[in-house]
Amino acid sequence: MPAITRQGRYEGLASSGVIEYRGIPFAQAPVGERRFKAPQPLPAGDNTVVANRYPTASLQVDNPMMGVKGSGEDCLYVNIWQPDGEGPFPVMVWFHGGGYLSGSISQPLYNGAALAKSQGVVVVNAAYRLGAMGFGDFAAVAPELGADSNLGLRDQVAALEWVQENIAAFGGDPEQVTVFGESAGGFSVCTLLACPAAASLFHGAIVQSGAADFVLSRDEARKVTDAFLAALPGGGSAADKLSAAQPEQWLKAQKASIKILVDRGLRTTTPQFAMNFLPVLDDDLLPSLPIDAIAAGAARDKRLMAGVCLEEYLFFQYAGLLAGTTTLDALREIDNSEILRRFERGLPGNGQRAFEYYQNAVTPDPRRSNLDWLAAMESDRLFRVPTVRLLDAQSSHNAQCWAFQFTWPSEPFGMPMGACHVMDIPFVFGVTDTPAGLYFTGGGDEARALSDQVQAAWGRFARGDAPGWSAWQGERTAIQFGPGESRARLLDAEAEALWADIIPSPADH
Repeated sequence: MPAITRQGRYEGLASSGVIEYRGIPFAQAPVGERRFKAPQPLPAGDNTVVANRYPTASLQVDNPMMGVKGSGEDCLYVNIWQPDGEGPFPVMVWFHGGGYLSGSISQPLYNGAALAKSQGVVVVNAAYRLGAMGFGDFAAVAPELGADSNLGLRDQVAALEWVQENIAAFGGDPEQVTVFGESAGGFSVCTLLACPAAASLFHGAIVQSGAADFVLSRDEARKVTDAFLAALPGGGSAADKLSAAQPEQWLKAQKASIKILVDRGLRTTTPQFAMNFLPVLDDDLLPSLPIDAIAAGAARDKRLMAGVCLEEYLFFQYAGLLAGTTTLDALREIDNSEILRRFERGLPGNGQRAFEYYQNAVTPDPRRSNLDWLAAMESDRLFRVPTVRLLDAQSSHNAQCWAFQFTWPSEPFGMPMGACHVMDIPFVFGVTDTPAGLYFTGGGDEARALSDQVQAAWGRFARGDAPGWSAWQGERTAIQFGPGESRARLLDAEAEALWADIIPSPADH
């Protein structure tokens, strides 16, 4: 039987316990005069479509390693996995990562079949506009365009609205929706927790390697916009240049504009570089810093799970080795004065004391280099400390908050990357033995058993139950998935003191 929606009928692909629907649009294509506009609802229709083709990814630079080749502006689609059996089933809506610059809902790492089948949930992967297309703030520089703000975030809200209207046709329960995401997807989930337009559209949130402070003020966003415009070819007004720019020109200008240093999270203590297209505070969709809104109770009715990987930043610190752009010998030649300079760049005015803490707290792996100190600091700056702030803020309003930490060591091509960024994803989606999953987990029975444990916890949460360990309030500890103690603190007392005024709790600023 096809899934019948207001916009038409969809026939999926049935295989081993699930029905998969590929490339279902949730809004009109944001092209032409809609390039700078909020997503528009689809017209009604009654055509029958066989949903057997993955959609084009949002405009980005090709990345074969991520499974992204070919992209474009016509990108507002969902992929859906519906389990066999009688519904309605809980719904899990996934927002992918990629620094708000890259990624796709059709990446092999995000295949929702195993999660849908094992947990009896409907999995929805929802796309959104990326980079300047999704998060460029053009209203002030080109008022004649009538550009809307935060288009990528508006796309995410529109996808959730589509789910509310249509997911019953795919066996889903619109009254039991969990949003989840990793990295920029995790940042997105945090932002949605603070977004008034999304308040009634979901009921629980799972944040993997996310943070509620990856936003810019309009003044900071203007720096990025100005650099982007300066890099676009052609003459005439800003509106003329923006409207005429072709995709390859758009991407080239984007590359130039991510070199600008901006203040992330409305503070100067943690500047942002290389990932500058972020949600922007505006007058309606995102009126305040997400962590502040959450601390004030904006998501008091939402259940939350949030966590990190133990050694997040090793993924970025040593990526050049895997890509062949540097050597281990070259990294080992970087001396302490240069490492201290990088500490100070990331933590202006606090680099020296942070460097001293991480030298004492972290023993570099002899198979890597002393850059392990920097990677530990960046793991905390970008992910771990913001996750603690999120859990503290939300649990003050809703005790149904749980923390987790992945400790599984990743060794792609024999390079020890620790429990690095992204390695949690194969466990969540049950793809540890696929080529993409093997890269991060090594595969095998032990990885498969851990994946079963993780999927069961995510499924319990999606069904409205406790995931299987004690809540954050009180002990403020996280369950650990992988080697080591079963429970752990995310920050020790000395780290709590170090970060207290660098990334302050919302109540403290």
